[in-house]
Amino acid sequence: MQELVLGIDVCDDYSQISYYNPQVYDVENIGLTDEEGSCMIPTVICKEKGTDSWYIGEEAYRFALYGRGTMVDKLVKLAGKGGTATIEGVKYTAEDLLRIFIRQILEIPMARLGASEIAAVVFAFQDKSSSLMETVIQVTDGMGIPRERVHMANHSEAYLFYVISQKKDLWINQSCLFDLSETGLHYYELNVVRGRKPPVVEVRHEELEEGFSLEILETGAGKKLGDTILTSCAERLLQKKIMTSVFLTGKGFEESEWAAGFLRLVCNKRRTFAGPGLFARGAAYMACDTLQETSSYPYVCLCEGRLSSTISMQVNHEGRERQLVLASAGSDWYEARASASLILDNTNQLEFMVTPVGRGRQTKLAISLAEFPARPNKTTRVEVIAAFLSENRVSIRVIDRGFGEFFPESGQMIREDFQI
Repeated sequence: MQELVLGIDVCDDYSQISYYNPQVYDVENIGLTDEEGSCMIPTVICKEKGTDSWYIGEEAYRFALYGRGTMVDKLVKLAGKGGTATIEGVKYTAEDLLRIFIRQILEIPMARLGASEIAAVVFAFQDKSSSLMETVIQVTDGMGIPRERVHMANHSEAYLFYVISQKKDLWINQSCLFDLSETGLHYYELNVVRGRKPPVVEVRHEELEEGFSLEILETGAGKKLGDTILTSCAERLLQKKIMTSVFLTGKGFEESEWAAGFLRLVCNKRRTFAGPGLFARGAAYMACDTLQETSSYPYVCLCEGRLSSTISMQVNHEGRERQLVLASAGSDWYEARASASLILDNTNQLEFMVTPVGRGRQTKLAISLAEFPARPNKTTRVEVIAAFLSENRVSIRVIDRGFGEFFPESGQMIREDFQI
């Protein structure tokens, strides 16, 4: 029985699932059922009246429509606000409801593809946060999925990995994405930064103020207005740029005939692709890469959610000065953590170098260890632990571990948080 490699995009309006299909050596989207043609699963949940049964997607809509249950939508936004919903007199937190939804959406590919194990899964959200990741981990832990197989990405990361998994002639210069959904209009732009080793690929994300409700597309006049808005955005964003490819995704582009003027503009001397599931596919490509000993992508990937600087220390190892890297530029901030054991040599201070990608100036961070017990030189061992609170904020802890039986450890800890 195969182990699944999954990418799951969870948004406030729709969620989508993609998996690696070993028969075609590529990732594919999968829907809630064989009968439903769309791979877009409404992010809604419904509890059947008088039972403990929960339903998601179109089935949740049907139960609510026939008065057989109470439905809750916008689960991600509700969780972000710490909201609650009262169903049949019972108050559920948004995290409770999101956990039920995520568990059921994970069970879809396992049931459809006849698998009982997940080798790797990447969850994509518009914006990733510690609270969302904790919710995901609670669900996957409860399902017996090992922590190291579970990862999280934002849409910028998912788009980046989707594009660089395509043929290089599609993104050799620049590539962009328009994402139109009920939650807004988002623009992503991928650039290849030349002259760097290793090569640097970066994505810029912008939530456009011109976003509009998809309800306006239900009338002829509304479609013309939507087309005008998109065309104006494209004229502003694409002018004087060598854009090799343009991608369109989101519920608004599930059918794109209404945007004739916009399509004429973006298709002019550019390769244009429209379709759902792009973020889920990108997440699935990321999941595949986590299973490799060495990444299949020899690039430094910079975007929201990724570190733009390398943090390191100068240490002496086996008689030679070396650079000890605690976190590398391009790493996922949530998963970038490191620890090291050091012996102090004529110093009561640790220095950390912050080296940005590109031409930015290297800066230094310092932590004083004057509070630690005084001991002879080279008889104090410290443990250094670095973890990130966000892509631009690092927390460094230094713990006194002493030096064996002669100088017992005090266990004293010094913590400093730095903006980088």
